[in-house]
Amino acid sequence: MRLPLLAALLAPTFLAAQGRDPAPQTRDRSPDIYVGMGFSGGEFEHETSGSNLDDDAEAILFRFKFEGTTSGGVGGGVRFEHMASDDDLFRDAGFADTEARMFSSYAHFTYEVEGRRFRMPFRAGLMFNYYSLEEVVTDDDIVYSTLGPYFELAPEITLAGRRQVRWSIYSEFGVGGGFTGIHVDGDDDDYYSATVMWGVELGTRLKLGPFEMGFAYLGRWQWMDESEPENGQIVLGYDADFQGFLFSVGSRF
Repeated sequence: MRLPLLAALLAPTFLAAQGRDPAPQTRDRSPDIYVGMGFSGGEFEHETSGSNLDDDAEAILFRFKFEGTTSGGVGGGVRFEHMASDDDLFRDAGFADTEARMFSSYAHFTYEVEGRRFRMPFRAGLMFNYYSLEEVVTDDDIVYSTLGPYFELAPEITLAGRRQVRWSIYSEFGVGGGFTGIHVDGDDDDYYSATVMWGVELGTRLKLGPFEMGFAYLGRWQWMDESEPENGQIVLGYDADFQGFLFSVGSRF
């Protein structure tokens, strides 16, 4: 995995925040509401444990996000992400052409602290993740549905400007996991396992009045252990990830 490198990239953001404002305080301003969407193009990769069913393909991801907080920094929100790969996944590995799809919904509580040029939302909530692999010719698919807790930290540092015109850099790190139910076309048995999920976002934002745009590296990973046996059969575990560059636009008021 590339997590050690990503952790190293995150470290300067936290160190810079400490140098600028070592004691963030609760916000004292009007409530904050953000509504936005984003689009990312990148690469999706799937590796199957104990099998050579491994490949990567180009993919796109779409995001919608809403979050609101009070003047005291307390609030919540919801985020939806949908990813779809090209339909040639596993072709190079000698298997039937397959398309991967992933959908996640994250409903969360938010608590935010803010200093002079530093803000950091902490989010805690429930993540639902739907992941499917579908053969293009037969339409047979395998579906993994996961539900569980998810947590995020998202520090942001203002480099220049003030409230109406502002340029900042930010990072976002999330981790969670949950119980996974697995459905396989043509198999009447239900399989169960557990999945770990984590994500990273590193980028910059520009705010012009109520409008905000951003550009960032985006990474989404998930790892599932092999399922519990059912009638002597199991579903193999896997390791899947999406990495790309995210362009986002929104309004903050």
